Amino acid sequence: MTLLTTGEVYKMTGLTERSIRYYSNLNLLKAKKNDNGQLVLFKSDLEKIAQILAVKITGYKLKDLIDQQPSLTFIKSDMTQMIADLEDILFYFDLTGSEENHLKNIKLLQNYNTRYLRKR
Repeated sequence: MTLLTTGEVYKMTGLTERSIRYYSNLNLLKAKKNDNGQLVLFKSDLEKIAQILAVKITGYKLKDLIDQQPSLTFIKSDMTQMIADLEDILFYFDLTGSEENHLKNIKLLQNYNTRYLRKR
């Protein structure tokens, strides 16, 4: 059972000790203090960190994760839909500047904003 200090996790991932402590306080991670008083994680917590960051991208609030833990399959499905939505937006940006295309893009952007960004 390999333990990683928050400094080691930071060097590997860029995730700060403050973020780790916050996720731990929300009981999303099981960080503990070692004999030296350092906050440490199990190597298996790296998968949980990836899951936390992925659900944040898809617009979930971290506090929502306390009650429900979406599966990686569900998260991948959400991310796939986000990519499809962004591709639609990019498609209409590339078209000529007709009023119809502007209106279509505004609707797509508004839907994207509502669906993903306002969840936060």
